[in-house]
Amino acid sequence: MNIKGMSFIIMIFTLVGCQSTATIYPPSYKILVAGDTLVYDGMITGDAVLEALRVVRENNNPIKKLKITSPGGDMGVGIEFGYFIKEHNLDVEVSELCFSSCANYVLPAAKSVVINTNSLIGWHGGAKQSDELWELSVPKKDRPAFMAYLNRLRIKETAFFGYVGVDQKITSYGQIIKNSCQIKQKTDGWYYSIEDLRRMGIKDIAVKGTGLLNEIEYKSERGQIDTTKTKGGKLTSCLIEDVFDNK
Repeated sequence: MNIKGMSFIIMIFTLVGCQSTATIYPPSYKILVAGDTLVYDGMITGDAVLEALRVVRENNNPIKKLKITSPGGDMGVGIEFGYFIKEHNLDVEVSELCFSSCANYVLPAAKSVVINTNSLIGWHGGAKQSDELWELSVPKKDRPAFMAYLNRLRIKETAFFGYVGVDQKITSYGQIIKNSCQIKQKTDGWYYSIEDLRRMGIKDIAVKGTGLLNEIEYKSERGQIDTTKTKGGKLTSCLIEDVFDNK
């Protein structure tokens, strides 16, 4: 599995003790309140989500909507962010990008979802994906500690999807159904038709314009000392059609 944005794996490597560790600054993000809307632009990390919760708490007026652009991030943090969205009954507007943990946990938690024109959505696996796929991403020496963490995360993810009332396999259909476009085309992730998303439990969802993008260019600012140097990249996603006919 492609693990762009899966920052919890880095956390596990740190916990089990690396002999030499590079100094990494947190990715940059933009979080603010505009009227009744929480604007969240950046990776889903503990620091960023805590700041989002703080600015909502300190705002004088009720927040009704989350406008988000995110390539994903920490799965455990994403689940907690999803709980916050569900408990505050927030509408979600996607601007440009909602990938990985954003797609997994933000979209299922929303009261309603609107995806703006020229946006990319992508799933590429969740906590319940097969152990074999996880092993491709984790060095052998780190697997015992990682699997202990993953087993706890799987329980947490299952509880979350039960709470929001969405099919948990939304995170993994692209890995398990026949004729998956993600496997054939070797894209970073996949997305679903509106009809299939509604069948999975995301009932109130709409896409503006002519449809979703299959690829998008993005920049990831790593917050290094020289913040003018940004790394360009491309995320790709493909449409899995008729999920429930291909299972």
